[in-house]
Amino acid sequence: MSKVELIVPVIAAAGKSGELKQRLLTMLEPTHGEKGCEFYRLYESQTEGHFYFHEMWESEAALEAHTQTPHFKQFMQETEALMAGPLAVDKVKQIS
Repeated sequence: MSKVELIVPVIAAAGKSGELKQRLLTMLEPTHGEKGCEFYRLYESQTEGHFYFHEMWESEAALEAHTQTPHFKQFMQETEALMAGPLAVDKVKQIS
């Protein structure tokens, strides 16, 4: 199985940065406990309202299972109005 690494930028809608940040933080604990999650980190940019998830999953199946969890589905539903646009998930590979 091939590991899957992601960088997911999350940009807050105008005036929603603080509320979005609190919602993003709620994803950490349950996701860390998921089978197949090697790491799941949240970063905050120096640019107001810009956040990034950096994730590593043991396989595509583990990532797919993550997207089907109740906490992920709830997060997506509750944060849609807090974000400037839809999530843009970038699969990446380390080159150095």
